[in-house]
Amino acid sequence: MFVNLKARSFLLENTETFAQRTVAIAFEEDGSLVVVDGDSSDPVLIGRVQMACFPTDDAIISSISGLLGSPHALIRVLDQSLELDSSALSGLHKMPVDIFDNVYLDEVKNDALILCVDIRNFSNFLRNNREDEVFRLIKDFTSNFLSCVNQFAFGCSWYKLLGDGALVIWDYTTRESVAEALQVFDTYTEFVNEELFKPYPGLGLGGALVAEKVFKYEISAEASQLKYRDYVGYGINLCCRLQGLAQVDRLILNRKLACTGFLPYIAERSEAFRAELRIMKGLKPEDCEEVLYYDPSAAP
Repeated sequence: MFVNLKARSFLLENTETFAQRTVAIAFEEDGSLVVVDGDSSDPVLIGRVQMACFPTDDAIISSISGLLGSPHALIRVLDQSLELDSSALSGLHKMPVDIFDNVYLDEVKNDALILCVDIRNFSNFLRNNREDEVFRLIKDFTSNFLSCVNQFAFGCSWYKLLGDGALVIWDYTTRESVAEALQVFDTYTEFVNEELFKPYPGLGLGGALVAEKVFKYEISAEASQLKYRDYVGYGINLCCRLQGLAQVDRLILNRKLACTGFLPYIAERSEAFRAELRIMKGLKPEDCEEVLYYDPSAAP
């Protein structure tokens, strides 16, 4: 996915002479930044430079300064637009924000698939480690999780970061969507165990995967040219509560998903687990009888 943020006109100031000038910029498909003189009636090319994906404003201004041969500072952006290719637009539709088109969704998904994952023992990690370690780990955790979702959850409808956890939703529970959800959980669990959490033995990943009803809606994001998308419903409440019971490396299922036959599982019927389920707020009686775990070894 490649997103071009194209600020078409920059007002710059030379930090040595304080002279101001306007430049126009554009990004080519290969990520090259093209800079032209914005003060002349006929555009004159100043230069072209290769940029990394998602360059920061500071990186753009630094590259422009290099092309101009002297240090410049940004005074203001004179014009701004957002340019998206088809893959970026597809990815945007899975995020909590969308481009404003005056069309608002109000949809009921009776058989949505919801995956919720969370870092086990993260509170202890926050308490016992330096700020720079906390920032490094949480940034690595979330950025790598998004990469995992983008790589394996092709059919997901929406995802949302929750600090030390995340929600991923597919609008329909099918054999394919279940396979994608398991691929995300298995792959990411293996990654954090072998790499990300290795210096911190107390950390681990747990989660829940449920098939249930959710409500999908969109609202205007006020003055911006975006709208906000969200999901609510029993399925999300159930998934978030069940994941709290999951031990490290375990994925809890609900009875409705287990009955589809799309994945192998084992049941834990201990009275201790049943007691924990029964004190959870808002759960249906059928979801309080046993804890069901995804278990590849239980496959026939």
